[in-house]
Amino acid sequence: MKIQLMISPIKTALMFSIVLALSFGAVANISHGAELGAYGGFTDIKGKQTGFFHTQKIDGRWWLVTPDGHGFWGVGMAHPITGFTQSAVTFTFDGDQEAWLRGTIQRIRDLGFNCVWSGPYCPERLQKGYVDKELARKVFREAEIPYVFPLPLTKHFVELKPGEKRPDVFSDEYTRFVQDMVSEHVPQLKDDPWVMGYYYGFGSWDQDYMWINETIERPDSPGRERLVGILEQRYQGNIERFNVVYGTSFHSFAELKESGSLAYPAWVRTVKNGFKPMPKTPGSQEVYDDAQSLLGEIIEHVYRLAHEAIRKEDPNHMIFGAYVKEATFTAEIWQRIAPYIDVISPQHVSKVFPIGKVVKALDKPALISDQPFGNVYPLRLLAAKKAHGPVPDHVDRIVLYDLLANRISKDPDFIGVDFCACLFDQSHPDKAYELGQPGFFGIAGESKPYLCRTVRKLNTQIMENVRAPHNDEAAEALDEKYHTVLQRYRDVIDDRKALLKENPAIVYPDR
Repeated sequence: MKIQLMISPIKTALMFSIVLALSFGAVANISHGAELGAYGGFTDIKGKQTGFFHTQKIDGRWWLVTPDGHGFWGVGMAHPITGFTQSAVTFTFDGDQEAWLRGTIQRIRDLGFNCVWSGPYCPERLQKGYVDKELARKVFREAEIPYVFPLPLTKHFVELKPGEKRPDVFSDEYTRFVQDMVSEHVPQLKDDPWVMGYYYGFGSWDQDYMWINETIERPDSPGRERLVGILEQRYQGNIERFNVVYGTSFHSFAELKESGSLAYPAWVRTVKNGFKPMPKTPGSQEVYDDAQSLLGEIIEHVYRLAHEAIRKEDPNHMIFGAYVKEATFTAEIWQRIAPYIDVISPQHVSKVFPIGKVVKALDKPALISDQPFGNVYPLRLLAAKKAHGPVPDHVDRIVLYDLLANRISKDPDFIGVDFCACLFDQSHPDKAYELGQPGFFGIAGESKPYLCRTVRKLNTQIMENVRAPHNDEAAEALDEKYHTVLQRYRDVIDDRKALLKENPAIVYPDR
């Protein structure tokens, strides 16, 4: 240990990279029992050789196919590069961002992750800056690891500054914003074979009712004009029927458009997510259906704009769209945007959203774009509602990762998974989103051996699963088991929170 401390962090990082590079090569080529090509694809899984990553169904299973024509299945970590990793950069890499970026790629490879679905940095976790984006892009161009590049066209709601509203996507200003972002990045990437494609950010449109309301409430705006026009079409110009559903008293749709006020309720989101049943109030179903139609209009417009801008510069790389919560897009919305994407990219394996049905309807594969497997938060943060989606302890994270790794990789509809995880512990003092999501390593670079060992083993298991014959019954059984276990953990946490509420004097040790 004393000898280790005498070596500079940069030299330590370089030594670590040699070890990890050697160990990754051993894991990649021996444990799978199959030879890997230059881009990490299985050389015995043959697809079209196009010079770029693309998707293809081979023998009943969807695959990513590498530029040299080999079947590839992508296992990634959703948040390896974030703006909340400053402490780890300071203590593990002596403040050297380049050493951190290169060391991050080496460590995720050692854990058995073979690509980076979130690219050189995660847009929704850069609220306070810190990450040198230009340097990150440079390192990823040189790293020879498959990755998807972020074009953050809409913000996750946590990115919004106080008082900031969501954009009117129908405005000329937003069109220029999309075109400028694409022009800034895509021409530099269009010939890069290591780039799998482009995505538009995490969590977009999660607060769907707010997107609709903030678009409608702008007077004399293109967005208001468009959405009220959609409502007029849906009610075939019959304002009386509209008034009955909404409890309003407009004389015409022209009046609604010029001076009327209309706000969609928050329950639209909670019903769609399966958190609450549809209200029994007359007109609720119509309001809900109208909201999905208006949201679909907003989303389709963004996807069309982006698709047109990207394809003018780059005809080859895939378009993944936004990494959205599993219930944000209905099956009908996915149908609307199908011409503008190559892969559907919902987050989470969920009972609410039927991924398989959408895959079959669109004949496009799915990426699980941000799959949580539990985070362990101090109970005080849970009670204060500063954290969500917890599991009781770190051993339970391992249990869920095991279930999910097997469930997802045994499903032929998927081409990959992005596990919701950070490489290093985050560094904010009181917000669970920034601190409580624990990494695989502490800020001083020390590993969490049980978690790392298990995840490395399971990532290897994933690669064995995707090569095995598919079994519908086994996949269904795993799905049921996962949801049953997850619900048990949620019940435990609910019980603990209830106990703390009833007995606030009880002191719980922070983890």
